[in-house]
Amino acid sequence: MALMMTAGASYAESKGPFSIFPLGQRTGVVKLKEEYVPFKPEKNLPERPALMLEFPSVEKGGAFLGVGNLGKGFKVPLIGAVWQPRLWGYMISRTAFQSFKGASPTSVRETEIANRTDLYANLQLTGTEKILLGLRPFDNNEPGRFTKYVFEGTDEDFKNELNLDVESLFFEGDLGSLFPVFDKAGIKPIDFGFTVGRQNVFYQKGMLISDTVDMVGLVRNNMYMEGAPNLRIAGMYSWNRLDNGGGTDTDPEMFGLFTAVDFANNTVNVDAIYVNDDGSANADGFYLGLSSIQRIKGISTAFRINSSVGKPEGTTGDGSLISAEISHIVPGSDDIWYVNPYVALGNFTQAGREAINGGPLGNLGILFASPNLSRYGAEISPFVNDVAGFAMGYQAFWDDHHRNMILEFANKIDYDGRGFDSYGLGFQVQQKVGQYVQLTFEGYAVKNTDDQDDNVGGRFEVQVVY
Repeated sequence: MALMMTAGASYAESKGPFSIFPLGQRTGVVKLKEEYVPFKPEKNLPERPALMLEFPSVEKGGAFLGVGNLGKGFKVPLIGAVWQPRLWGYMISRTAFQSFKGASPTSVRETEIANRTDLYANLQLTGTEKILLGLRPFDNNEPGRFTKYVFEGTDEDFKNELNLDVESLFFEGDLGSLFPVFDKAGIKPIDFGFTVGRQNVFYQKGMLISDTVDMVGLVRNNMYMEGAPNLRIAGMYSWNRLDNGGGTDTDPEMFGLFTAVDFANNTVNVDAIYVNDDGSANADGFYLGLSSIQRIKGISTAFRINSSVGKPEGTTGDGSLISAEISHIVPGSDDIWYVNPYVALGNFTQAGREAINGGPLGNLGILFASPNLSRYGAEISPFVNDVAGFAMGYQAFWDDHHRNMILEFANKIDYDGRGFDSYGLGFQVQQKVGQYVQLTFEGYAVKNTDDQDDNVGGRFEVQVVY
């Protein structure tokens, strides 16, 4: 592979042409040029990928990330804000051919082709205020309810799940920007971010909560305290749609308080959630997430403790998930190696989780992650109850990041003897095609103990973002 250098010898060169690592494209160390390098003219820049819908026209300032003058807009009576409305429509459409089998001896192999399409309409009023509508017309947000054709397995035949259900609809902005009439000089401390409506809530990398709920939230950014240049505090209340594993006999409302503090060498997050369930499932629970993100001698690290406490005889488990994420760039390239260990003490459960999402281990490795598309779930169960293990992998990049590959080994050890152990190998290859298409090919093999079936599977996905 050619080295991209202007002068000097790179680390990749010094290792010789037959070294194993890095696996990906070797970039080397590029020295700053001493001569003047002019900006490229606009005609030599890549063309901006247009969205599916941009209104008003590009010529009238409606382009997303475009150049040119914005429209004049209008002044809103009473509140004094100047709105310059622009409507952007875009989609993420995923079609996958996939074959898989669960670990249970009674499970059958499923082979299917399925689609998930997320359609969005974004009405941008100002730089901070917007209304977002999201639809998923080809699925109903449950593993068995995707538009698909099943070749073998459960319910062989074509399944139609067309719908117009609203998956996202919220209004967000900044109080100071929305009501400038109350602070014409721009000096009052009323710059609070707010949001209201149906949207995704995602904290502690989804370990604490990863769910779409009806909610109202308020956030204050850029606060200062001694020893910390930035403090963010957010509060929220949710009254509907929380999926906390309690089944159909739940009627939960949720209260959350989330903080992030930037110190000199790390960022600390403290997130707390309380769920009050008026249903008969006793799904009440208190949830706490603590994390610290930093670099230690050049190695990126994140340490997390997430805990849940529920009512006796309720559906919320008691337990803690302790995890770490450790990664580093391979010298001479943009490749990354990572090791993500974890241990679960008791039955930690998330405050909320969409039905098609994986469990709390879902973001520790590709073998624990669900693609969120039909019945194809995580290769190794991402739920925890007195288990321990790790995911260890390597990600390589080629073609200026237009192609990447992940190789991973992961395991889950049930140390209290009530379940079974799993050991898995997996890979994932992604390739960009043009400006709107990404191809993904992934496969796995998992060895399970205690009379559970070993399983092998794979999937090929075409993703269109437009």
